[in-house]
Amino acid sequence: MSQVSGPYGLRIAKLLGDLPFSGGMHTYPMTANVAFGLFFGDPVGWAGGLPTAVSASPTTALTANSPIGIFMGCSYQDPIRGFVNSQYLPPNAISAGATKVQIKVADWPYLVMLVQADGPITIDKIGMNAALKNFNAGSLSTGNSTVQLASASVAPAATLAVRIYDFQNTPEPSPGAGSQPGDAFTDVLVVWNAGVHRFLNSGGQ
Repeated sequence: MSQVSGPYGLRIAKLLGDLPFSGGMHTYPMTANVAFGLFFGDPVGWAGGLPTAVSASPTTALTANSPIGIFMGCSYQDPIRGFVNSQYLPPNAISAGATKVQIKVADWPYLVMLVQADGPITIDKIGMNAALKNFNAGSLSTGNSTVQLASASVAPAATLAVRIYDFQNTPEPSPGAGSQPGDAFTDVLVVWNAGVHRFLNSGGQ
């Protein structure tokens, strides 16, 4: 619902070319703490050979914030609760005693993702690029990310994180419950901008 601010991170909608998303994910082992934790829908970066939380909007520059994909959940062995399968990885889980930590990442570079903007995005912005914002935060009750598209950043700038692909057009079953272009907090379909996804960046790190 895009009349109300309710960011939910990046949700996988489909694959580029209108191909259906099969739920395919790659499992990455974690042997180091993630200071802020990871929430469902967070972009996942890479540092020192390990996945990590993204702390700033990715660009075409190859850094730890260059995304390998979207966090879809995790599993680990908790010293008190035993085996845990969750859509939220707590901060510093390994220091807290978690072992066998694995995270699930939708790492296909050509995902089409749904994200809520922090303001209105009109239909003439299709094809433009935008930054993301509100990293290292999420809902502890739902485990969902609160990453948003930064509406003020939308521009034909070459280095920004995502490209606006389309909009989610849904009917309004009750006032304010639908989603249309230009809504106060527009739900936008985006893809990674060229060179932003780590697997499509020619540099190696």
